[in-house]
Amino acid sequence: MENLLDVVTERDIAYSELETGESCAPGQRWAYHELGIGYWQKCKPHPVPLHMNTRFRRTTALSGQWQHHYMKLRREKLMGSRHRNRKRLYAKHRAYAAKFPDTEIETDYSEYTKSLMDSLKKATEEQ
Repeated sequence: MENLLDVVTERDIAYSELETGESCAPGQRWAYHELGIGYWQKCKPHPVPLHMNTRFRRTTALSGQWQHHYMKLRREKLMGSRHRNRKRLYAKHRAYAAKFPDTEIETDYSEYTKSLMDSLKKATEEQ
């Protein structure tokens, strides 16, 4: 039965795309969750619209002081991943400089901060 439903929905989508140029399948919209971070959400029909749903509004706080702790943790996580990537690239260029001392290292300056580039230059000059 599921295969039959899949075939019917596929046929409906193809037919509507031929007629109107757009799919009749529910699309996606840009939404924000409780911490204010955006994501793509699939649209689906609701019996009560969100702005009229008093139960949802009572149980969900979309802003407030409670968010600050979690946003701080998220910033720390993102900064840590950026720092790890920069350190990895720095180590990679240092290894190339040690392996091929006669050649000059061509680096993409957008990959590093100014301080990392200075320390890379000092490390290659000392060797």
